Amino acid sequence: MPLNKDSLPNTFLVATVLCLFCAFVVSAASVTLRPLQLENAQKDRRNNILQVSGFTPEEIEESGGIKKVFESRFDVEIIDLDTGQDAEADCQAAMNKAKDKEVNLGEEYDQLWASKLNPDKGLSEKLDKKTDVCGIKSREKFSEVFIMKSTAGEPELYVFPVRGNGLWSLMQGYLAVKPDFQTVVGLTFYQQAETPGLGGEVQNPDWKALWKDKKIYDDGEVKLAVIKGNKAGNAYGVDALSGATITSNGVTNMIDFWMGDKGFGPYINEMKKQDSSQIKTEAAGGNNVK
Repeated sequence: MPLNKDSLPNTFLVATVLCLFCAFVVSAASVTLRPLQLENAQKDRRNNILQVSGFTPEEIEESGGIKKVFESRFDVEIIDLDTGQDAEADCQAAMNKAKDKEVNLGEEYDQLWASKLNPDKGLSEKLDKKTDVCGIKSREKFSEVFIMKSTAGEPELYVFPVRGNGLWSLMQGYLAVKPDFQTVVGLTFYQQAETPGLGGEVQNPDWKALWKDKKIYDDGEVKLAVIKGNKAGNAYGVDALSGATITSNGVTNMIDFWMGDKGFGPYINEMKKQDSSQIKTEAAGGNNVK
């Protein structure tokens, strides 16, 4: 008896085989392309870090490309956000435990992923409503800090990863500051989905240019903010985006959080203490010279 190709069992069999085949192809492609995806994501992040630090695309290209410029000019530290101290070993141990394998920290540490894990994994912390001014709900325990060095090995600027909610999306970007931790070099976003022409103007070069040389702290408190009708002479204010009040407020809240006590405040205080100790040591050494 010939097989009825239009029978229900035969149709079900063909659909099942086709689904299994497609699932296999997608899974294989995902595994195969994963290293390339990670490489491209890292390249994009590094490109944003270079550009917020003042490098133009032309300078990057002339100097050998993103990878060469980044690796020759930047050091990457992993810090404990609560203490502000170096925590690469602690982060490595927590990542190995969370993924149940030895991981390459430089390639596999994703701060957003870490922030969403259960706090029991040792990589994240839940935020209460009062603290969570930028609406991210939880925060990673460890963060990367990117330090651009001069040819003499001295820090020229620091780049901090920052994020916060706007009107429609989680805005993720980088804030670059001078070694005084007071003066802004630049702000950029590598991920955002705000309304084009309104909140999406956070990526407008003209608006980003307004951040250069703005001041962050006043009497130890974060004062830098996005302000409607801001006057050019206000060292702590950046003019708000027209028609995008919620997005503008989101950027203000983001800066307030990440440059404050639950963000990079402890690290900044730690670095200032080290600089102060070094100055005192050098002064004492100078006083001993006969």
